[in-house]
Amino acid sequence: MADSYYRTISGKQYDNELLEIAEKATKRSKAPISKNVAKTLFDAIKDGGDYTDIEKRTVKYIRDHFKFSPEADEYLRSEVRKWAAKISVPAAKKKTVTKGTSKKESAPKRSSARSAKQTYDDFTPSYMDSYEVGDSSQDDVAPTPEYNELVALNKFQITPKQNRVGRLILLGVIIVFFIVLIIFGIRSCNRNSKPSQNANQSSNVSSELGTRSLERVELSQGKVSSRFESRASAIRYINELQIRFIKQSMQTEDSAADKIATLAEALKAYPAVRIRVKGHTCFIGEMDENKILSDERAKFIFDELVKSGVNATQLDYRGFGETAEIESNSTEVGRIKNRRVDFTVLSVTE
Repeated sequence: MADSYYRTISGKQYDNELLEIAEKATKRSKAPISKNVAKTLFDAIKDGGDYTDIEKRTVKYIRDHFKFSPEADEYLRSEVRKWAAKISVPAAKKKTVTKGTSKKESAPKRSSARSAKQTYDDFTPSYMDSYEVGDSSQDDVAPTPEYNELVALNKFQITPKQNRVGRLILLGVIIVFFIVLIIFGIRSCNRNSKPSQNANQSSNVSSELGTRSLERVELSQGKVSSRFESRASAIRYINELQIRFIKQSMQTEDSAADKIATLAEALKAYPAVRIRVKGHTCFIGEMDENKILSDERAKFIFDELVKSGVNATQLDYRGFGETAEIESNSTEVGRIKNRRVDFTVLSVTE
């Protein structure tokens, strides 16, 4: 055997050509082995028409010591499977050697440098081993149903394992879909209950909110943080301003008093500007409760502006409940941003 075809590592022989392909690819870049390199490896594996023990050991060594991209890994696996199925077809039809005679060795590969024993790596189903010459006492080895299934699936580039995985994924998607339907159905039923039940719940909600959620928290004297040199700058401040609230309550953020004082300063400096105070909530709670809470939040800021000297004719207020979210309610950060009062300039009269 020519030593150049093999490399000894820890006392074991490996295919030098396959190792060099992987080493050169990773030497040029630290990125995982790409699909193109995987194609080169596969071409080198199949160039002799069989798959030897040394090649099998080398492929396992490369997979253990070199990082593959998901695309490259899947390509190498699937191509070896398909190739193994194809080269096993003639083996399945060969006649076995009679008892007392030895097996013929196949022609050596790459200038007689490799073993002629034909084996497949762990990509190949175990039942294919029965198709090697001399493995049965019968004259002909008939393909098993499992082998026929593999050949049929291979035409569509689908392995039995991939087929099972696909079915499990589809089943999981169906289960998740029905769970989502059930959750939305329960919430819809809660929001669309009978009128008599709604009346009782509304009175209970109103009394509960009146003693807990709708209780106002008195604000301290705020400080004006900005003076506006033009009406345009004042309008820009108004449209961008937001005052946040603690969930299911009338308690505001710490900076609310300063924001209200600055807003009042802008409105008093430009009395021709008329605005709407808009209250909002996140989606926690029932819709009717959230509508009441958003109305009260808007009215609270309206009253604070009037107390700060703003003409009431410049103001309008309205609650929108949970219907005007600015961030996703699926995260706590989004829900915090949705619990707010913001402002819109309705008109500017001369």
